[in-house]
Amino acid sequence: MTQRAKALDVFYGTEHVGTVRGVTPLRFEYASSWLQRTDTFALSQIALQSGVAASPQVQAFFENLLPEGERRTYLSGQRKASTLFSLLLAVAGDTAGAFVLLPQGQKPQEPAYERASWEALADTIKNLSAAAIQTQAGNTRISLAGAQDKASITIFDGQTPWLPKGSAASTHIIKPDIRRLAKIRESAANETIIMRTAAYCGLATAKVFYQPQTHACIVERFDRFTRSDGTLGRLIQYDFCQFAGIVSDGKYEKEGGPGVAQCAQIIRQHSERPAPDLQAFAQWIFFNLFVGNNGSHAKNLSLYQRPGEGLRLTPFYDLMCTRIYPGLSKEFAFDIGGVVHPGEFGKAQMSGLAEQIGMGARYLQTVALALAAKLPDAVDQATRDTAPSLTQSGEAFTTKLAMAVKSITKRAATRIGA
Repeated sequence: MTQRAKALDVFYGTEHVGTVRGVTPLRFEYASSWLQRTDTFALSQIALQSGVAASPQVQAFFENLLPEGERRTYLSGQRKASTLFSLLLAVAGDTAGAFVLLPQGQKPQEPAYERASWEALADTIKNLSAAAIQTQAGNTRISLAGAQDKASITIFDGQTPWLPKGSAASTHIIKPDIRRLAKIRESAANETIIMRTAAYCGLATAKVFYQPQTHACIVERFDRFTRSDGTLGRLIQYDFCQFAGIVSDGKYEKEGGPGVAQCAQIIRQHSERPAPDLQAFAQWIFFNLFVGNNGSHAKNLSLYQRPGEGLRLTPFYDLMCTRIYPGLSKEFAFDIGGVVHPGEFGKAQMSGLAEQIGMGARYLQTVALALAAKLPDAVDQATRDTAPSLTQSGEAFTTKLAMAVKSITKRAATRIGA
């Protein structure tokens, strides 16, 4: 039996950043060669210094790279990985952002891919889960944060899916319909439409399309880019729980996660251009309020670094209407202006929100009402885009979805403009 590695080396491209060791809590140490670089930088909020660190920032950075909930349970059972380190060892090859984790002694290899098909992926999802896609190539080590069932794939030609092998970079995320909750239906169409609605409203949003054979929302990764030689590169990206030093169990504000005030502070502290990013953050809050997305927690916000630029707010992701489903929380993920029930947010709460995020109440009201005016046409257009790929029942659901979003938006705009 092959002995399981007791340490993971962290790489940025081919550069050795440091080593994480499998004790509780995790221990991380920067490589001396990384500390000696003239262009070195800290890994998220882990202090850039010599010696072993076991701070909350270490736990938060590495834990937030992993999937959550049932996806973590599935992968834990499939890979016989019961601890945080063993799960990192088993699956954390191609994580969100720029860093690759490999068993100590291994080096990054030339990327390799296995050709797949939408039909084959659909069969895997139907019989197992999207997470099982990651195991088909045998030595694939891919991790995606978040609780929803999803997997990484690579699409080079705009249509054919490939499975990355080892720690090869992926380009897209496949998110099939949620099946574990009986009353949630057509979640992939829901997310596709709401994401496209955001884009039509002018929000920077990850590109998506609906894939009918897999019944999945396919999301193009914005933390990847194509180099001049055609190979894929990875961009530095940290979510707001990593910035806050909080593990994913505490991503919601009521569980101790960042609220809107702390999110705004993270933007002010770390963004190269905080003013436009704060404006986009305000739009994100109102958009989630208008479309009925009560699951908009701090892990759904990230900063990334494109080549030649400093950290900026990423395009938005994981947008959907949760209020259309019975049984899901009726509370907003954040306290906004002193309320957590979306139906209670109106003009009177705008001053409280303005104080939380350090922006003018009248300006925020203008932003909210301008967004509300765009939303009805945007959701209609997004629905028309997606409808041809849906079944008859799926099309009926999305018609209901569009009507619900327009109704929520109208009522909220009336309260805000009163």
